[in-house]
Amino acid sequence: MEMKTLYLSQEDVKNVGITMADIIDAVEKGFVEMGNGRVEMPPKPGIHPGEGGDNFIHAMPAFIPAMKSAGVKWVSGYPVNQKKGLPYIMGLLMLNDPETGMVKSIMDCVWITAMRTGAASAVSAKYLARPESSTIGILASGVQAHTNLEAMNALFP
Repeated sequence: MEMKTLYLSQEDVKNVGITMADIIDAVEKGFVEMGNGRVEMPPKPGIHPGEGGDNFIHAMPAFIPAMKSAGVKWVSGYPVNQKKGLPYIMGLLMLNDPETGMVKSIMDCVWITAMRTGAASAVSAKYLARPESSTIGILASGVQAHTNLEAMNALFP
């Protein structure tokens, strides 16, 4: 077996061509697996370096056997970065082969995180919103406002 790790930048990840509808479907499947106790996802350890106390760096490991998915997201959030022209959220997602442990890919997780968060909101609305609803209110700004609206539009055109 050849050991090969794929490295994907944020631009590479965006250009894969996965749609919000695909992401919503994957998130829903993951939620079903989690709800049925078939996901290994320990509490995320975190550190909080820097001034101000609002900074974080978290490790978020998970294993979903039904999706043949194992990996860890290493993500940071630094509110002051916006004043420096840097994103608030940054990080990497490392996926492993669940059968061998080999690192299959290392990729930027900023776009993935934003899209997954919007998709999670849409899955929640699918089951919790009134069927006759025709109006949405989004209490967010920036990236989360956009991805939540995109996800709702994908699920409720």
